[in-house]
Amino acid sequence: MSVDRIGEAARSAPTVEGEWPPAVVVAHLGDVDEQVWLPRIDAMVAAHDNGAPAPSFVWWEPDGDETYDRYRETSIDDAIARTMSARIGLLTRLRDLTVDQWAARGQHEIFGAMDVEAVIYAVLAHDEEHRASLLLPRRSDDVDGDAGPA
Repeated sequence: MSVDRIGEAARSAPTVEGEWPPAVVVAHLGDVDEQVWLPRIDAMVAAHDNGAPAPSFVWWEPDGDETYDRYRETSIDDAIARTMSARIGLLTRLRDLTVDQWAARGQHEIFGAMDVEAVIYAVLAHDEEHRASLLLPRRSDDVDGDAGPA
């Protein structure tokens, strides 16, 4: 449902010069699922299953310029489909976790100690952050971030 909500916001969002087009924003979320969230959940579960210390993570996201270059000509529908596919992969992995594996932990430099459920909350918060960016009134000549009264 989160990807559907972001797709809906992207379909009505304007393209603003100097900012990622809406389709790039949507596709970015699929990249983050595949390159950040899923590998971190896998690392947490592997450490948990092997009795190893919880892994530590630093803040990292895919390179913004590479993301723009990869998706700048992608349609919103293709970006939604791409992100939905990535999200289904993440959800499939979660579905396959045992009750015990949901307790797997990691340590994030910003978020602190996290179990799998906390990672999912971070995924959804990241989704909402980008959805909100698509919904905000924006103008290309708005240099201070205040596009006027809401």
